[in-house]
Amino acid sequence: MVKEFFFEQHTHLFTALVAECQDVLSEAISKHGAATLLVSGGNTPAPLYEALSKSELNWKKIKIALVDERWVDQDHPASNEALIKRTLLINNAKAAEFTGMKNTAKTASAGQSDTETRYRKLPQPFSLAIVGMGPDGHTASLFPRAKGLSGALKSDNDNLTAAITANQSEVTGPNTERLTLTLTGLLKADRIVILFTGEDKLAVFGEAQKPGPVEDMPIRALLHQQQVPIELYWAP
Repeated sequence: MVKEFFFEQHTHLFTALVAECQDVLSEAISKHGAATLLVSGGNTPAPLYEALSKSELNWKKIKIALVDERWVDQDHPASNEALIKRTLLINNAKAAEFTGMKNTAKTASAGQSDTETRYRKLPQPFSLAIVGMGPDGHTASLFPRAKGLSGALKSDNDNLTAAITANQSEVTGPNTERLTLTLTGLLKADRIVILFTGEDKLAVFGEAQKPGPVEDMPIRALLHQQQVPIELYWAP
């Protein structure tokens, strides 16, 4: 069951979601002594990150890690790591420890094992994962019919991360080689927030909530599971 939070304005959405993030992270620190926040790239969450970076949290006890990454260098415009360092790892949040996905390997497949090792060192359960959704029904870098998708979605796959090669489209752009959290990795989170805006995506989300092939709309893997609570934050 997805808990839905609809807002009339983006500012209202981000104010509410910042407060939610603060509560979840503070509770995790109080309960476990540490918190892990998993974050996604894209333009939509940038205002959230910038506002959250100013929060009076005990950032030294918070680990921040990526949900997914394009296999590009940090100075590339499409780098999620660069976005997070520019929008979240600033102000008070500079004190947080960051774990990225991209390493020096030439391909995502070659670099997966090193990234997997680093992600396994993050405190579990992950406190909160913030993911988006594309107009094609992808989430993280779990793209429809992508190479590596079936393995990344398998419930008996113990890996937290997987290499993905998406089919090139307007959604993926030219950077089809990705590293992503698997379904197993995402479901290690205590809570998952799906964040997106716009009426078009809301219609896609409605379709994804209906029964159908997960391979066609991979976000269904999150929406049709009962293990982890899902919250949708949306504004027009």
